[in-house]
Amino acid sequence: MKFQSSPRSKIEQIEKIKKYKDQSIKYLKNAFECIETKDSQKASEFLWGSVAEALKAVAEVKGIELRGHKFVRDYARELAKDRKDSTIFDVFLKAESLHRNFYELGTELEEVYILSGEVRVLVDKLFRLIPEEEINSSP
Repeated sequence: MKFQSSPRSKIEQIEKIKKYKDQSIKYLKNAFECIETKDSQKASEFLWGSVAEALKAVAEVKGIELRGHKFVRDYARELAKDRKDSTIFDVFLKAESLHRNFYELGTELEEVYILSGEVRVLVDKLFRLIPEEEINSSP
């Protein structure tokens, strides 16, 4: 799938990258707080959200806006192919399964905890794909 760039100024693009990255970090922190309080349902949703927001930040570097789960999933698949790194899509799929847990209550806390480590590694990997100048530029 080819993604189309959305026209926006460099300032708007930098602001969006920062927004997505900050939200991803916030969700990841919230997930670990929920794990501490044994709330696997909320932790699951926060872990999924962290991955989705990190992917949106990476896409935004190329001026691509991801709207909706299908676009996020498709972008994760394409990014994994482009980077020749299957773990990107593999961990994305695990995070997506955590998202379903929010609605279906099927994942044990221990599983959420194990997957949280994989999500943390993926989010860090995705953030490393964002050039420093994109993050440190002042609008």
